[in-house]
Amino acid sequence: MKKPVAHSHVTHSQIGGLHILYSLFLICFVLLCHILFWNFMSSLQLQTRKLLIDQIVIFAIAILIDLTIGDPPEKIEKYYPLVWISRLMYHFDRITRRGRASREKILGVVYALLTISSFSLPCLMLPCLPELVYIVLGSLIFKMTFTISGLERFGREALHADNLESKRASVGKMVSRDVSDLDDVHLNSATIESVAENLTDSVISPFFYFAFFGVFGAMVYRVVNTLDAVVGYKTRRYIHFGWFSAKADDVLNYIPERIAVGLLLLASNAKLKDVWKTVNETEGVHLTIVAMCHALKVKLEKIGYYTVGEGFGVASTAHIVRAIRIVKRSTITFAFVCIVVIAILY
Repeated sequence: MKKPVAHSHVTHSQIGGLHILYSLFLICFVLLCHILFWNFMSSLQLQTRKLLIDQIVIFAIAILIDLTIGDPPEKIEKYYPLVWISRLMYHFDRITRRGRASREKILGVVYALLTISSFSLPCLMLPCLPELVYIVLGSLIFKMTFTISGLERFGREALHADNLESKRASVGKMVSRDVSDLDDVHLNSATIESVAENLTDSVISPFFYFAFFGVFGAMVYRVVNTLDAVVGYKTRRYIHFGWFSAKADDVLNYIPERIAVGLLLLASNAKLKDVWKTVNETEGVHLTIVAMCHALKVKLEKIGYYTVGEGFGVASTAHIVRAIRIVKRSTITFAFVCIVVIAILY
């Protein structure tokens, strides 16, 4: 008689070990790509020291532009170059014939790579321009890849809404969920979740890839993230066509998201073990949302999807104010870290 085969169970510590190995692999891969990338740039007869100074100047000017001028007004937003990324992918989406999964996947890869190349490759030529032109154009293009002031603006719009309907309208600009039936508490929660999630997408990831690959790296990330927002959904229409964009965004955000979690914990009194415990108990929640939940000690809920922080109080406008403050503090910290990294790597 055969002995019953014991079923193996993957423990949380084993999962944690796999995440660490994956993180180390991605870090090594990014460093290797960094070396290859700047060896290529050096082959263009560019002086490394000059590049170092220019990168720091571009980084500082772009942040200054964001904090003083901010993003373009909504009425001229349609002329903003990054909006063209969405328009181009929507065009490819319209002309793609559905019906065969393999064809949709292949075309999803081809169109995504074509879009990424169209917007990113021209950035490789920027360092070949006269230095002043490079700094001006580089600063303007890099600014397009991130927004610090935008996160605060959207958060404060929800904060200062006069009534429930105007608050729903403000929050609806930030989130993809249906806000038409949300009460004040869940609108506050949605705002906090959006601010936390977009710390990675709108700040940490663009800064991270700029530090390693300059304007080119930041633009590659911004295009991939935009494509994910356009077609990266598990709906019947996009499950195959958008799979590459979604996976590429997940991979590019893997390290920055964990950096963002560390920054949120550093800017508050939250503990990593509490965040990790909640992550293991909840599925489908961004790590930064869990980190913000513990940083603010607030319950965050997306109805029908997840709830984190069951033991905490409900979300209020005071929590939104604190969330904005923590995100700004995290951004300033990481900006200084990036400058140090640029100085070391270049």
